Amino acid sequence: MKRAWANQLWLQVARDVSASVLVVLALWLTTPTPTPALKAAQIGLGMLAIIGVSLRHRHPRIGFVLASVATVVASALGLTADPLLLAGVALYSVAAAHGRRAFPPWLASVVLTILLVTVFIDASGSEELMRYVLFSGIALIAAWALGVNTRIAKDRVATNAAIEERMRLARDVHDVLSHSLGTIGVQAGVAAHIDGLESEQLRATLREVESLSRSSIAELRTLLTVSRTEADEALLAAPLPDLLAETAQTANTAGVRTTLSTSGIEALPISHRVTVHRIVREAVSNAIRHSGASSCDIDVAVTSESLTLVVADNGQGELSDRRIGYGLAGMEERVALLNGTFRASNRPYGGFEVSAVLPLSPAKEKAEL
Repeated sequence: MKRAWANQLWLQVARDVSASVLVVLALWLTTPTPTPALKAAQIGLGMLAIIGVSLRHRHPRIGFVLASVATVVASALGLTADPLLLAGVALYSVAAAHGRRAFPPWLASVVLTILLVTVFIDASGSEELMRYVLFSGIALIAAWALGVNTRIAKDRVATNAAIEERMRLARDVHDVLSHSLGTIGVQAGVAAHIDGLESEQLRATLREVESLSRSSIAELRTLLTVSRTEADEALLAAPLPDLLAETAQTANTAGVRTTLSTSGIEALPISHRVTVHRIVREAVSNAIRHSGASSCDIDVAVTSESLTLVVADNGQGELSDRRIGYGLAGMEERVALLNGTFRASNRPYGGFEVSAVLPLSPAKEKAEL
């Protein structure tokens, strides 16, 4: 999976580099240079701008600084006609990862300054420079606004998903309690009002009541353990492959390209289905809301003895940001209930990974909840 992840990252970088090379060829190298030294400077600054764009996935702020500095210096030397297009691409990633408002105060100040200069300063003889400044400002403003809108759209999708999950949790709790308590009430009422009930029949009824109550407590504990953050979906009736596919589709809708790989998950116990879906859902939600990721991989595999799941994104990979609320704590507790092992960490080549191994042997699962 690491190899596939690295290949995906390199494909994104290769795509950015290819597009940046086309911009440099069209707007940089077509600008005539009077001396070989300026030609070398033109090529070097163009390469620096390309490097800046290639860093936008892992280090968007550094990429923006490199691309913008290289373009401004080249423009001052008359070596490019690029109106900060490459810098705008990097700024889009900065806004998508860290932006909060599509039109922040600093951006309003820049626009106001450009308007004042355009209106009150005589641009006779500097029309080309003024056009360049205006086009550059438009490119940066558009890039920032588009990046922030992308972030807002991701947050909105994640918030709507969380609301839907809470509503489904309420239905789950109602179904569990209404069924179990109703059945227990009927059995207890029958046992209390039949005078001729044999002791063996009474013990059998009490064993049924005990079994049903334990089963209901187990379901409720599984549901309510995670209710401190975002509630579970209605898992007990839906096939796990469908639920995971729905989670992947939610991420794709939010703009995070998500791949799903599963094997042998069709006949898992209810407790494992709930745990797998909840961990995947929470990890994908974190990727959408907090990481600034553009892609995410989900891998769930089952053997005769254990289940292994891995959810990895290509976001910022800052563990401290992921500990807001009880998200990771809820995942750890779910895995602990099944006597499994849980791990959440930054990936060495960028991004964040959540993984868990759950035993499938009944003897290894906890008997009491």
